[in-house]
Amino acid sequence: MIYQIRVSGHLDAGWAEWFENLTISNQEGGVALLTGYLQDQAALQGVLKRISDLGLALISVNAVSEEKGYAYDPQIHDDDPKPHPPA
Repeated sequence: MIYQIRVSGHLDAGWAEWFENLTISNQEGGVALLTGYLQDQAALQGVLKRISDLGLALISVNAVSEEKGYAYDPQIHDDDPKPHPPA
């Protein structure tokens, strides 16, 4: 499943090793978007626990697609609360 996880605050490149399977993109308003494929609920819970352990404020978690090869572009879908798979 492809997930989008938003946390409060911008994250620099040094955070990438903490979230190895997720792409980090900093957005306006001091929000970081972590996007990527997580194999199952256990993997999702692991990421959420890591966010909590690091003291990051969780804003939202969204399941975007079940397709591992899904091409997600946060610039296209960021304002759309219900992202759509590519045509």
